[in-house]
Amino acid sequence: MKMMSKRGLVTAVAAAMAVGASFAVQAGVEVYGKARMSLDFINNDDSTAGNEDSAVSLSSNTSRLGFKGDEDLGNGLSALWQLETQVDFDTGSAFQSARNTFVGLSGGFGTVLAGRYETPLRIVTARFDPFSDTKGDYNAIIGNIRGNRLFDNRTPNIVSYASPDMAGLKLHAAYSFNRTSDDLPMTTTDSERELASVGAGYERGPLYLAASYEAIGNLTGADDGSAYRLGAAWNFGQGTVLSGLFENADRGGANGERSALYASATHKMGDNSLKAAVAVADNVDGISSSGATQLTLGGFHSFTKNTEVYALYTQVNNDTSGTYGLWSGSQAVAGFADKSVSAISFGINHNFSSK
Repeated sequence: MKMMSKRGLVTAVAAAMAVGASFAVQAGVEVYGKARMSLDFINNDDSTAGNEDSAVSLSSNTSRLGFKGDEDLGNGLSALWQLETQVDFDTGSAFQSARNTFVGLSGGFGTVLAGRYETPLRIVTARFDPFSDTKGDYNAIIGNIRGNRLFDNRTPNIVSYASPDMAGLKLHAAYSFNRTSDDLPMTTTDSERELASVGAGYERGPLYLAASYEAIGNLTGADDGSAYRLGAAWNFGQGTVLSGLFENADRGGANGERSALYASATHKMGDNSLKAAVAVADNVDGISSSGATQLTLGGFHSFTKNTEVYALYTQVNNDTSGTYGLWSGSQAVAGFADKSVSAISFGINHNFSSK
């Protein structure tokens, strides 16, 4: 699809809001979205001849536009659907990168979805990242092995189940035919691309616990990959939340496994929040000094429940053989061995909905 102009994007969004508003009366259709924009001062210590090692950029940090609805089928059963796409507010391009898009059923048994969706590995641990959708996103290291984000992705051709809340416990399971094509002829290599993921989250009072596991067949074209996570968060009251996460990830084959730790703290004071996080990637097996450390600090101010502004600083320090960079959705900033990557970011987050 050709890149949409900024004027075209604005027109499309306005038209979608108008159509969604008229449909909402008849069929419960909601048009919604998230605008995530930031002005970034970035440095990656790039020593390549002819390349700049710093830049000022305007980023759209996984902004999106979506349509969703549901229908009451009676006897406590509902049909639901969603179509969501990434929108790059900095360039005006849209409808080129699919996000959570599915159709499903929901009832007393829980919810079953089919389409493109997040895996349980990601779902039960996403809340541990207070810098999601910014240049401080924890996917710089979590789900990432030496700069390659192999886990924490949305997956096509997935069937996903979420249980109802059972005294604070929610279970998740998913299976995906994780292929580039569903049709024959199909290569043996592509037929082996599959994914299975399970997760559980338990919330009771100030405590939240999470555990998840994911296995991906033929992850790198030759080997299977897997990852598991264990996490906990505690709400101390008066706006203070501390959380920690352990992850072991393996891309398969030789020199493919590494562990990582992530810890974050958030303190809310009225309309203002202070946030801090640190992530540490251990060495990949068989590659010495291949780890990295990320430190992120930020301040956020909410004008309303839908609009906030923020300022943050994040830095990834690579070991001698580490190659991690910054990550914010598809907005990757490359890292180099024995170099640091950093960003000073000033942003605005705005949520909108026809309801």
